[in-house]
Amino acid sequence: MSQEYQIRVEYKVDDPPPRVWVVSPPLIGRSENEPIPHVYPGPRPCLFLPLSDEWAPDRFIADTIIPWTSLWLYYYEVWHATGEWVGGGVHPKPKKVKLGS
Repeated sequence: MSQEYQIRVEYKVDDPPPRVWVVSPPLIGRSENEPIPHVYPGPRPCLFLPLSDEWAPDRFIADTIIPWTSLWLYYYEVWHATGEWVGGGVHPKPKKVKLGS
């Protein structure tokens, strides 16, 4: 009952964490003025807090990143249908840079 997605996972040893892109269909907002929640620029799904202990290099991508991506896509589809992000989580806002003193 959901869309079928193709994803790309990129991981370099000693350069964690893995990065995920949804290749197709492209991620889109509900409208021009409503950004996609819980994404990094690209847009890339925000699956976990990088400085937390949720993922570590000794954990299998197949046991973590892939199921987390599937769950994120489920929340994405629910958000499209309802306008509410039910996936919880925290997505830090970028820090504002003060220009000039």
